[in-house]
Amino acid sequence: MLLSGFLALFALAADEPAKQPSALEQRLREINVAEARTWEIYLDTNHRTKAEFVERPAYLWTNPTKGSGQYGTVFLWVSQGRPAAIGSFFGHPMAQGTTERRRMVHEFHALAQTQLYPVCNDGDAQIWRPEAAISLKPLADAPPVDASAARRLLTIRTIGRQFGGYTVDWRKQRWELRLLPQPLFRYENPPADIVDGALLALVTDAGTDPEVLLLLEARKDGGWHYAVMRFSDSSVYVLRAGEEVFKSVRGVDKERYNADHTYQVLQKRYLDELADVKP
Repeated sequence: MLLSGFLALFALAADEPAKQPSALEQRLREINVAEARTWEIYLDTNHRTKAEFVERPAYLWTNPTKGSGQYGTVFLWVSQGRPAAIGSFFGHPMAQGTTERRRMVHEFHALAQTQLYPVCNDGDAQIWRPEAAISLKPLADAPPVDASAARRLLTIRTIGRQFGGYTVDWRKQRWELRLLPQPLFRYENPPADIVDGALLALVTDAGTDPEVLLLLEARKDGGWHYAVMRFSDSSVYVLRAGEEVFKSVRGVDKERYNADHTYQVLQKRYLDELADVKP
């Protein structure tokens, strides 16, 4: 796709009004796309069933609090109308003496309710290997599943606004969580036992980087179900209606992965091709 086409996609995906990107941001967005394309997500050990990579970015984010800023792009892999995996790709600024380099970061979370088997074709030995599926729990006190798709979307947003909380970064600084106004993904043609579903995200006031994922699913035989997932290397505390429903604490949990590797951060190559790109 031509660069102008990518920029149009980015403008549609972003959570903020479209603005002319800097040369550095534009180049980083292009690199993020290329990095995401190196991954194939399979749903079986024999690599016969592959989740579809969605070329259009699900979301664009920035984090001005990290050095010279981060510019991340979020992508999804989808299977049978449901999200199977999510990946966030960004160049992390890292100071080295008097100079600064950026290191490519691939951040993932499994979203499928069966185990995933990813393959990366970038020549790097690092790989994401989830060891479990995710599971959803019944959502207490949720309203009935409505017959109208439009009213179900209102329910999804209403439920999403019940979730909040905060993160605490490595500097012990606290950041408050807020819900993004639009779902990252709405179920499309799900299996017959599923009525509807959506993937939501919570960000902090440090920027617009998704730090928490909320997966909601309406089932024909059991009402609304949910799963809360970390998407951050900070400590995460998630509340619903004032009651803690999820936490992941630095120093207790691994910073860059879950015990079952459903969440994983991979630090990849240095982006030396950016040396001559002006901010």
